[in-house]
Amino acid sequence: MNIGSVLMERKLLMIGNFVLTSGKTSPYYLDLRKLPSYPEFFKIVEEAMERVKDIDYDVILGVATGGVPLASFMACKLGKPMGYVRIEKKGHGTDRLIEAEVSDKKVLVVDDVATTGGSLERASLEVFRNGGRVVGALVIVDREEGAERKLREMGMEFRAIYRISEILRSILDKLSETDRAQILEYMRGNV
Repeated sequence: MNIGSVLMERKLLMIGNFVLTSGKTSPYYLDLRKLPSYPEFFKIVEEAMERVKDIDYDVILGVATGGVPLASFMACKLGKPMGYVRIEKKGHGTDRLIEAEVSDKKVLVVDDVATTGGSLERASLEVFRNGGRVVGALVIVDREEGAERKLREMGMEFRAIYRISEILRSILDKLSETDRAQILEYMRGNV
């Protein structure tokens, strides 16, 4: 399966001019929230389980909202407990960020895309505040902009099913000359 082609066909990888959460401008945008709507997602779930089979963990914790479908499917297939962590408190009810029992547990944190690793870092710190220990982080796509280094410095395994450099290289021949030049320039500066 050429994931780059699949993502483009499904309009989950878009080429253009996009402003990221960080404020940085990017010539591509990944929106994997709709990925579970397509049959290719099931192959990604299988690959995800393969990537982390050597990590010993008790609970799978999805980062809301992008990581929740992958965490859910993995937990069902593996028979593991699952929960999720919010980016921010709801402001009502129990006002918890984590919806799972993580105290004294080894946790695998799962998200759809990692850029700098900020969301995974915040999730990991919240697990720690709730008495758990994050032993690994898994993402579908690593944008290769610092997440791996940050998380390894925090002492956890970082795994990505795909690296953006591989995805972008696989679709270069499908792009206009201008888009191809912008992607290559961006990759030189970031990947």
